Amino acid sequence: MTAEVFGVRISSGLVMTKVTNAPTDHSKIAATRSTELCMAWVDVLSFTATCSTICLFMCGTQIISRIHKHGTTEGTGIAPFLLTAISCAGWTGYGVLKNDGAVILVNGVGLVIQSLYLLYYYRMTHYPRKRNITRLLLFTLFLYTVTFLYVQSDRPHSEKENYMGLICMLLTIATIGSPLVDVGQVIRTKSTESMPFMLCVTNMAVSVQWLLYGILVDDIYMKIPNFIAVLISGMQLSLFIVYPPNSSRLPHKSSDIIL
Repeated sequence: MTAEVFGVRISSGLVMTKVTNAPTDHSKIAATRSTELCMAWVDVLSFTATCSTICLFMCGTQIISRIHKHGTTEGTGIAPFLLTAISCAGWTGYGVLKNDGAVILVNGVGLVIQSLYLLYYYRMTHYPRKRNITRLLLFTLFLYTVTFLYVQSDRPHSEKENYMGLICMLLTIATIGSPLVDVGQVIRTKSTESMPFMLCVTNMAVSVQWLLYGILVDDIYMKIPNFIAVLISGMQLSLFIVYPPNSSRLPHKSSDIIL
């Protein structure tokens, strides 16, 4: 009888243990599946965002084509190429520190593309303006070198991540803020003729993808600038509804704004 009672107690204990552990097991399974799903989305977004961003970088060929056609860089500023190149250099270093393959790849490719743009721009610039361009390019090369040396330095890893992340975030905000120049002209002329619609759509798509990517990997330095970029792109696209394109209201002026 005692053995039987003892056996019942053991059985009850086993049952209770199973019941108690069941929710924990389900929670672990759910957490694992959630993590796997999150990683799957990270992989998808890293691929699509990389492809679309590289396509966006290639939009600079329109400006290069115009420079080639005119045989000079007069009337075309170097700032868009310069800012994007410096930003790509910074993000490449940040990607190395974070061991983020997507960030390294897209910004490494962007750095090469923007550097080629800058070299061609320099080649097509005539004196005396070429002296100023030479100084700017040497300063850019200096920043490249400083970025590389800092990433490879013996400073604490977390400090390097935070410092590079902050610098990259500020550079990105400065770069994505350049389209605001077009917004002012649109409001003055009440026409969106000066704004390339497809470029605005592409900017929005790229910014949304990188914003979602930043949320999934929980990176504040990706979330903030891309959130701002989404707001700016949304404002630009809304202007196409408020002020439809009307070339008759637009002053004859070439635009060279590029991300």
